[in-house]
Amino acid sequence: MVAAAGCLAAAIITALTLVRWAVWRWLAVLAALPVGWLGVVGQVGAGSAAAALAAGLAVALVAWRAPAPTAAWAAGAALALAGVVAYRAAGDDPWRLDTGAWVGLLPCAALALGAAAGLGRAAGSAVRVVCLVAVMVPVVLLVGCERDGVAAVAWWPAAGALGLTGLLRGRRGAAAQRPQLDDVDHRALETFSAGLQRPLHPVVVVVAAYNEADGLPAVVERLPDRECGLPADILVVDDGSTDGTAAVARATGRALVVECDTNRGQGAALRLGYRIARDHGASYIVTTDADGQYDVADLPAVLKPVVDDRADFVTGSRRLGVQENRDAVRHVGTYVFAWLVSALVGRSLTDTSFGLRAMRADVTAAVTLNQPQYQSSELLIGVLSHGFRVLEVPATMHARSAGGSKKGGNLTYGSRYARVVLTTWWREGCPAPLAESAPALRPSGGVEGGGGPDATDALA
Repeated sequence: MVAAAGCLAAAIITALTLVRWAVWRWLAVLAALPVGWLGVVGQVGAGSAAAALAAGLAVALVAWRAPAPTAAWAAGAALALAGVVAYRAAGDDPWRLDTGAWVGLLPCAALALGAAAGLGRAAGSAVRVVCLVAVMVPVVLLVGCERDGVAAVAWWPAAGALGLTGLLRGRRGAAAQRPQLDDVDHRALETFSAGLQRPLHPVVVVVAAYNEADGLPAVVERLPDRECGLPADILVVDDGSTDGTAAVARATGRALVVECDTNRGQGAALRLGYRIARDHGASYIVTTDADGQYDVADLPAVLKPVVDDRADFVTGSRRLGVQENRDAVRHVGTYVFAWLVSALVGRSLTDTSFGLRAMRADVTAAVTLNQPQYQSSELLIGVLSHGFRVLEVPATMHARSAGGSKKGGNLTYGSRYARVVLTTWWREGCPAPLAESAPALRPSGGVEGGGGPDATDALA
C-alpha cells in the first residue's frame, strides 16, 4: 500500500509538472502512467516507490518554475543524490527490466536529449535544461545503485513528453516572420495616405470588396457613423475589382476607399485595411463583408465588449444566433471546423469563419496574417495563440444580397480551409510557443498579449 501510494503521488507530480511546461494534457497523463503503474500493477517494493517519488520531486521542484540554469543544475544534482540515498536505504530490489524494455524506452530519452541539444524549435527555449534534468535523474539513480530498475526509467516517458513539446513548440515557425506588406500594399498605402485629410475615427469598419458593385452600396448605407458612443469610419478595400466597385463606394459619400491594383484575396485586403486603420489613428477595428450577409444590428454586440475592455477580440457566431444559409454541406462544415479548431487550441468554439468581428487595433499588429484567402481561421487561431481575450456572441448570417461566393465550391472551400487551419496551428506553435504558453514561464497575474485572462465564453 505504501509503495502504491508513493508511485501514485509521483505520477500526479509528473502530470502536473508536465502540464506546467505546456505539454498537451492528454500526453502529460499518458507520460505519467508508467510511474503510477509501478505501484498499482508492478507490485514493487518500498525502495522502488521511494526512488520514483524522489525522482518525481526532483524534476518537479526543478521544473515548477524556470530558475537560472546554474540553480537548475544544482537543485537537480542535489535532489537526484537524495533519490539515490532513499533508493539504497530502502534495501528492496527493484523490478528489473529486460533488454527489450530498455530499447522501447530509449526513444523517449532521445526526444528529451534532442530538445536539450536545441534541435527542432527547442533552440533558445528554457525547456532544454529541464529536459536534460529529466533524463539525467533516472540515469543518476541507475548508476548510483549499480542496477537497472523500472523506478528510474519509468521517468523517461515524461522526459520524452517534455522533449517532444520542446521540439515542436519551442518557438513559432519561420513563416510567422514573413513581411506583412508587399509591393501592392506599399502602392495602395502611399496613394491612400497622400489623399487622407484627417486622422481616422476611433472605430473603423473595414470592408474587403472584390467585384461587389451591386451589393456594396446597400451595405455601406446601413453602416452607422457612430457606434458604442464613438465616431466611426467606413474603410472599403477594393481588391483589384474590374466592375467599378471603388467608384460606387465613393459615390455613397460615406466610405473611404483604398484601391489595390491586383486581386490577391480577401485575407490580403483585410490585412491592408487593418494596417491603414491602426496607422491612421483607429483604436478599434470591425470587419464585415461586402455581400450583405451580416446583420448591422449585431455590430454593437461584437464591438461593446472590446470597448468595455472585457475582450480583445470578439467574433459573431451563427450557431449561437441565426443562420439563413440552407446549404447543408456548409452547415455541417461549420460544426466540423469548430470541433477541429477547438481540439487544436484547447478552447470551446462554435464558429471559426464568421466575418463580423471586432478587435483592438493593436491586436492586428501582433498576429501574423499570411493567408490571401480563408483568413478568418488564421486570424482567430493567431489571436488565441498570442493569449488575447476572445469572446463569441450570438449573431445572424443572412443569405447573400448580391453576387456569388469567390471561395469556390464546398469541396474546394473545405479542403483549403482545413489546410489554413492546420498550417496556422503548426506555424504558431501548436497552438502557442512553450515560452509564451507554459505556466512555469509565465509571470503570475497576466497573459502575454492580452493583458488579462483568456476567455472564450459566449455572451447571452
